[in-house]
Formats: sequence, structure tokens, C-alpha cells
Amino acid sequence: MLWQTRHMRVLSSFSFVEQLNWHANQTTQALARLSSGQRLQMPQDDAGGLAVATRQGAQLRQYAATAGNLANAVSYTQTQGGYLQGAQNVLDRMGELAIRAQDGTLPSEQRALYQEEFHTLKDAFNDARTVQYNGVDVFNGATRSIPLSPAEGTVDTAGIDLFTPEINAVTALSTEVASLDTARNTLQILQTASRQIAHDRAGLGAVLNELQHASALIETQRTQITENLSRIQDTDTAQETVRLARERILTQSSVYALNHAHLQPQNVLNLLR
Repeated sequence: MLWQTRHMRVLSSFSFVEQLNWHANQTTQALARLSSGQRLQMPQDDAGGLAVATRQGAQLRQYAATAGNLANAVSYTQTQGGYLQGAQNVLDRMGELAIRAQDGTLPSEQRALYQEEFHTLKDAFNDARTVQYNGVDVFNGATRSIPLSPAEGTVDTAGIDLFTPEINAVTALSTEVASLDTARNTLQILQTASRQIAHDRAGLGAVLNELQHASALIETQRTQITENLSRIQDTDTAQETVRLARERILTQSSVYALNHAHLQPQNVLNLLR
């Protein structure tokens, strides 16, 4: 009888200890998820979810890099637009001087003053067309390709060339307003250059729209992937809070049952005595 009682006590203790360990482990996991905010603490928590999260995490980083590249491309294009507008303003003033210099009633001294300002404007125009962005020539006619993703191709910036013969003529030594004839010829050169710049500015608008559309698309994809990752990785706070409360109660119950299992054989022995 005493041996059987001890044997039952040992078996019962093992069962209660296993339950206690189990519930204590579940409590620890719930606390870890709540404290870190991450549902996937270990690969075995959700092997399939971890694989999906790893793949989507890589995509998210790629889209983040693409978004940065597109932002640079937008800035590059806006830089082109800003300098083209400045160049157009310079051409407009140069054209105004070329027209005024054709006034036959002007004294030579006045025309000389126009020529001096015209020379300064030529330097300003040349500075605008030789500008660089991050060490890259802006107006050398080259396009810059921006990759969207391995599967979605690229977006190209505008290739604007301000070193064509028509534009080079603006900064040529022969372009001046020192006399009636040179002012008349200069005005034609300025009008030709102005038409090219106006065409380039119109093309910039289309490129900027394409870049902004691509940026919006990338941002939408980033948002969707972030939401998917959140569903896979993030802790469900409400669910884990309920689980933590339940496991704590069960842990306490297991402790109570284990203590009771130790006391019961002792009570039986006391009765036998």
C-alpha cells in the first residue's frame, strides 16, 4: 500500500511538473512577443510565414532604394527645369537688348551700355548650361536611367542638350548688339535658341509627370508590403494579452495542483497511523 501510494505520487508529480513547465514556457513566449512586438520569435513559430516575410522584407528594401533613386531623379529634373527657366529669362533679356540696340535714334554711348550688359548676360547663360548635379553634367544631352525593379523596367530622365549649334551661337563672339546689323542678326539667333529651350522645357514636364507617377506607384507597393509584413510579423497585442493572462492562471493552477499532489500522500499516511 505504501509503495503504491509513493508510485502514484511520483507519476502525479511528473504530470503536474510537465504542465507547469508547459504553461511557464507559454507565459515566457507571450511576454517576449508583447515586449518585442514581434510574433515570430523563432523560425519554428511560423516557418511558412517567416519565408514569406523574408522575401517581402527584401522587396521592401528594394522598393525603398528605388524610391530614393526616383526622388533623386525628380530633384535632377527639377534642377533642369529651374536652370532652363533661368536660361530662358536670360535669353528674353538678351532679346530685349537686341531689339533696343536696333533703335536708330540711339547714341553710340547708349548702345555700348547695352553691349556691356549683353556680354554679362552671355556669361550668365553659359554658366546656366554648364551646371552640374552631384558632379553630373545636366545639359550634355545624356539621359539617366532609373531602375524601378528587376521586373518593372526603368524610367529615363530627359536628355537635354544645350551645346547644339543653335545654342552655341548664343555665346559666340560674333553674337553682340554693338551695331544695328549685329543686333538684328543676334535677335534671330536668340529666337532660334529660345524655341529650342521652350521645347526642352515642355519635354521636362512630361518626364516629371512620369517620375512622380512612378514614385506614387512605388509608394503604394511599399505600403502594401509593409501591411503584409505587419500581419505576418507583428504581435497581436490583444490576443497575446489574453494568452498571457490565461497561461498565468494555468501556471498558478499547476503550482497549486503540484503542491496538493505532494500533500495528499502525506495525508493518507497520517490517516493510516
